[in-house]
Amino acid sequence: MKAYFLIICSILCLATGLSAQKNDKYTVLAGTRVQDCIPFLEQYRYPEFREGTVLFKNGVNVVVMLNYNLLHSELQYIQLQDTLSIANEKDIKVIAVAGDTFYFDKGYLEMIYNGPVKVALKQYIKQMQVIKKDSYGSAGSNSATDSYNSIQADGQTYKLILNHDRIFNKIEEYYLVASSGEFVPFTKKKVFQLFPQKKKAIEAYLKSKKVYFDSREDLLRFAAYLIAM
Repeated sequence: MKAYFLIICSILCLATGLSAQKNDKYTVLAGTRVQDCIPFLEQYRYPEFREGTVLFKNGVNVVVMLNYNLLHSELQYIQLQDTLSIANEKDIKVIAVAGDTFYFDKGYLEMIYNGPVKVALKQYIKQMQVIKKDSYGSAGSNSATDSYNSIQADGQTYKLILNHDRIFNKIEEYYLVASSGEFVPFTKKKVFQLFPQKKKAIEAYLKSKKVYFDSREDLLRFAAYLIAM
């Protein structure tokens, strides 16, 4: 009976994972582990760990096999047979892996547009809802503000297994790099603050071209325009 239950859970997790590939939304059923219901390729930035270099602010650099874990919001490395997370993130200057560059600023950001105007991406998997069942067996939806103690993800801690269904979403946030080196949200308001002398030209661009600030393609085109102004 137990084996039968595990088979059913695996099938349901697989079906959920296939569905999630289209909308980056994952349902983790009660009694199953988060990492079993989200495909490995979607938990990590790369399909396998790749050689990279971690450069610390004190000048020390370390070459290790690296991968970014979206579920834990951590850069992880392999030591012997163990998968470990990089500690002392605030001491990191820059990380280079597979031709990509990462920085740490309240989370890991990947530079996706490097030039006079720099654009960075922060992505992670976040628990959005806990579907709890009442005494009659019907489901009710609660926000994911509960605190647990088994897995770190998006700055929160969750149990690996719960008695409730849970909804996870993949989150993508875009940032600009200010002249001070600070990462600021890539929003219309921030663009006007960073380029006050170009406000009229920017307003004309935004009026002629619809820019969705959650669209990578739109923001990269917008960044190219900001450089060309």
